[in-house]
This record gives sequence, structure tokens and C-alpha cells, in this order.
Amino acid sequence: MNNIKNTFRAGFVMAAGLIAMFSCTDTWDDHYSSSLGSLKFNGTTMQALEENAPDFAKVVKAYGFDRELSSDNTYTVWAPADGSFDLSEYVGQNGERVADSTEVVTQFIKNHIALYSMSLTPNDQKFSLLNKKVGIMSASGEFGHVKIDAEKHNISCLNGIIHMVDAPSPYSYNLFEMIAKQYKDDTTEGKDTLSLYAYLYDDRVNKDTLIENKSVSRGVDEDGNKIWVSKYFEKNNTVLKNFDARLYEEDSLFIAIIPSAKAWAERYKKALSLVKFNPSEDTRAAGTVDSLTRHYANSFAMTDLFYNKNANEYWQDSLKSTNYYTSWHSAADWPNHLYYSVMPKYLPRDKEINDILAKCGEPIECSNGTAYIVDEYPFTAIEQFFYKMTYYVTESLVNKLGSGDTWTYTKGVSKTFAYRGGTFSHRLPVYDEDGIAIGDTVRRQTYNYVDFIPTSGNITVAFNLANTLSGTYDIYLVVAPMWMKQDYNNLSVADWDARPYRFTASIFERANDPSKPKELGQFPTKGEVLNNPTPVAGEKENIFLSKGLFTDDYGFLGVNDTISLGSYTFKNAYYGRPEYGAMLQIQSSVLSSKRKEFSNEMLIGSIILKPRDGEAKEVVAAPAAAKMRKGNELTTSNKSK
Repeated sequence: MNNIKNTFRAGFVMAAGLIAMFSCTDTWDDHYSSSLGSLKFNGTTMQALEENAPDFAKVVKAYGFDRELSSDNTYTVWAPADGSFDLSEYVGQNGERVADSTEVVTQFIKNHIALYSMSLTPNDQKFSLLNKKVGIMSASGEFGHVKIDAEKHNISCLNGIIHMVDAPSPYSYNLFEMIAKQYKDDTTEGKDTLSLYAYLYDDRVNKDTLIENKSVSRGVDEDGNKIWVSKYFEKNNTVLKNFDARLYEEDSLFIAIIPSAKAWAERYKKALSLVKFNPSEDTRAAGTVDSLTRHYANSFAMTDLFYNKNANEYWQDSLKSTNYYTSWHSAADWPNHLYYSVMPKYLPRDKEINDILAKCGEPIECSNGTAYIVDEYPFTAIEQFFYKMTYYVTESLVNKLGSGDTWTYTKGVSKTFAYRGGTFSHRLPVYDEDGIAIGDTVRRQTYNYVDFIPTSGNITVAFNLANTLSGTYDIYLVVAPMWMKQDYNNLSVADWDARPYRFTASIFERANDPSKPKELGQFPTKGEVLNNPTPVAGEKENIFLSKGLFTDDYGFLGVNDTISLGSYTFKNAYYGRPEYGAMLQIQSSVLSSKRKEFSNEMLIGSIILKPRDGEAKEVVAAPAAAKMRKGNELTTSNKSK
């Protein structure tokens, strides 16, 4: 160390341009007290490296960064000591490069260098490294989690400062980089085409833009082009942007579930089977680079993989994915993207406890969050994207008028609809452990329905089934009994209108002929008629019956009658295609001579499609309603909308 001499004094005088950009702004003497020794080197930072850290200097030179450390720009370098890393992993015997140049420069060289001069002081310092990672130099003498040499630090050079460190500072991947690292380590065949990495790192969706006013240059080359020391790129990944999950931003905090290539391929293929769009419509989706089928298969495979830590204030109990805020169906879709790890006070309908992170194994801490690398998704396809669908009649009724002011698919119905909703209440006895009644309680059930009043004869009503996938669903029709229209609180049960509904049900899908009109509700070809699980004796038609006056599973009076119509496998997917879609048509089937026994007027509330992850099976008919218990007191809050 011929060029190094010890200097000790109360203040270490430096040019103003060498003061650290991110260091503290205390007094000069507080920064450079006499208790902190300083060393002065009469040369550049590159020359100081060659004398004090030859191995690191060889890496810097081999990968072309030596010119920067010999320039007029000011740097702070934390140089790993010789023997603290395997030089042969970076440099060959003749000084040649033996590793990926971009990775070595970004993850090793620039991970130990920052712009401007920063001395070790009695204060912790936070700054930006050349690779845009956050660097920390603590007052206790650590760079990140690596010890700074107690004697060789604050080495002042002509263009910066050097601190010797005991070992290399580990590179901290951000979550976007962790996806690339996981892909690199993955040994799955075919990962080049089917993996999360292949999807997110596709050049068509992953673009970088150089921001010159945030980058550092040193003059120009012989062609007049700027010579960049440190480039600042603004990343624009359209997929992650649409998912509100910018995993590449260092100042964000996310949880990312990263599936292996094998896990991704399996879930992608499952999604692919459920998004079989009509071939004539399966064109490139607007704003995307893929066909509808590939676009949605990828999107579904990626749904609920990312969670913003700042938006999950109750993450110990529940997790909301970024899709929670970008739900595609409607505002009612948000519960699908919420996962509970413990039982909440009020568990949303159809939700179950699923502690997804407990299934993901050990967490990996990254510079902007936490990663979980999994070989199996922690949720099923039904939980992730193949959802149960509920269509409320008030929103899905097909009431489009055709030529001549006639109904297209809804016929024989008064055009003045009665929308009704309210709360039906009735008292239930409370028993002690010996079965003795000790009091009662009030059970409340909300309801809503549309009253379809026939103009004459039977009614025909149709409902749009939006966003269905090309899978199998069990289909249910939810109706209210006719007595809900009556002033039943002032009538005896014997006087209630308990006539059941008698009807047929059909599913329509849009024809494959692209030349046909593509208006909502125009389905040129009638689809499969649902099989009736309980055909009425003596009838050739597929007739469905409601219960009329019915009770719930516990034998108490119920409000909504949920009728199982059977299972249906949609031939095409209609997700995100409001101009197309499938349709359910209901037709009452009551002869005029039977109207005292059956009602041709119907009170319909909603249609439910429950996904079936497998082949359709025979639907078991619901048991006949039990006789209503005597003595039930009935109260209601009944209002028209």
C-alpha cells in the first residue's frame, strides 16, 4: 500500500461535489469526527481497487466497467475482499468473461457501487446503488448485512471513496426478477413456451423505455452517441399493469405466488379447456397480443397470484389479490379474490377457509416483497376463475323489442313488470337440551323477484347468461311462491296461493355462422333442452314443477324455491363478450283447464350456475317439502321496487 497514508483529524476536508447524495445533513464535524479514521489514496477508484481488491478489480475490468471507475464521475465502491468469492465464476485464466455479462454487471459489480462519495459516519445512510437497488450503510459498520473492514474504509480517491468489505453483498432480487430466476433454475421441459416467465417476459408485452434525465452519461463516442454509465429504464409491462401488480417497482411491496413451469402448464391447459371461443370470433383481443382463447387462458392462470401488501391491512386473517380491485365481471366479483386463513365474523356466501400461503412453503424475501415458489397452485380452478354465477332477473332479463314492437324472446308477458323485494320473517321455537321449548327467535330471509304476469295463456321469458365458460354447470332457477304477492299476514295459511309453477326450460347458444346478426339475444339455433330430473308422470315434455307452498331443509317455512334444472356443458365460452352469449328460456306450461291447480304467472328471482369440475352427472331431485309446522307466527317487511 505505497500510495496509502494514514490521516487523522477532526474534519475530513472534501470537495463539495464529493458529498454523498443520500447521506445525512448533520454538521461537518458530526459526519467526520476524529474517532473515525480515514485513508487517502493518490489515484482513481479503479487504481485503488487494483491495489486493495485485485480479484474484484479483475471482474470490473473483464466486464468493461473499469473505464467508469477511471473517469471524472464520482463513485463509492464497497469492494469484496480477495478470497471472499470464487473469481473463476466470473473471469477465465486469460482474463476473459465466463458468465452472462448483463447479470454480472447488474447483480455483482453495480450491486457494490453508488454514485457520489459516501463516508462511513456515525449515522445510518440509505442510498441508491447503480443497479437501482436500495443500499444501506449502517453506523455500526455494515454495508447491507456485510461487515465493513474496520481498518480499510473511507479510502479517499481522486474520484470517490472505497470501503473494503468482508464478503460480497448478496443481490436482492425484486419479484419480477425472481420470476426470471425461478425460470432459469427450472428444469421442466417445454418451459420456453408455457411458463409464467414466458408470458410476462414476452417482448410484445414487456417493454423498457430509457429515461435520459434519470440516467448518467459521460460524454459521447466517436459517432456522437452518449456513453451511458448508468441507464434508468421505465418498465411498461402491460400484463402486470392490467393486473395492478407492478412487480418490478422497487418502492412497492407485494406477495407473489410463482408457479413452476409444470404447475403453470397444468393450470393453463385447464383454463384453455374452459375458454373455447367460437372459432369465427376467436380473433386477437382488443389491446392484447393474443387470440381471445390464449389471452384469457393466460389471464386466468395468473389470476390471484399477486397481493399488494399495502392493500392487505388484515393479511393475517385474509388476503385480497390485486384482482380484487380489477374484477372483470362486476363489483359483485370481488369476493372471488378474497382468501380467508381464519374464520371471520361474517364469512361471505359460498366462501370456505383456505389459508393459501400455508400451502406455499417457505417464503423468499425479495427487495420489494415476498415470493413463494410452488409446484402446485394453492387453490382450485373453481376458486381461481371457474366461478359460480348468479344472474338476478332484474339485470339479465331479455326484453329487447324486435320489429313491429314484438318481444324477441320474452313473449306473452305484461310489459309493466313488478319488481319486488323485502325481508320475510318468522318465529322459530328455541329448545333446551331436553327438547323443551324455552322461547323463540326470529329468522329473517331476504327475497327479490320479478312478477311475470301473462297477457293471455302461458308466458315465455328469457335471461342472458353472461360470461359463461366452455365448461359444465349445474343450473338452478330460484323462484318465489305465489303467496308472496298476497297479504299473507292477514290470511290463514289455508288461503295462501300455493299453486306450483309448471314450466319447461331451454338453453340457447349463438350459432357458429359469423354472417348471422350478432345482436344481443339473437340466437339463430336452439340449443340443447335441459333434461328434467323428475319428469311429471304421464307427460312427454320435460316439465319442471316448483313446490308452491314449501318449507326449508329444517322443516320451517321458506321463501325461495331453488329448482334444479340439470347440468349443461356450454360448447363455447362467452367470457367478456357482452354482444354474444348464452341464454336460458323459461316457458310456463299450463292448460287453461289446469290454472286452478298450477300458476301460469311466475315470480322469478335469479338463475344460478354452479361450475362442475368434471363430467356432468345425474342431478338428484330435491325431496318433497315437509309439512309446515303449526303455530308459526309470520311477519314480513314487503316493499315494491
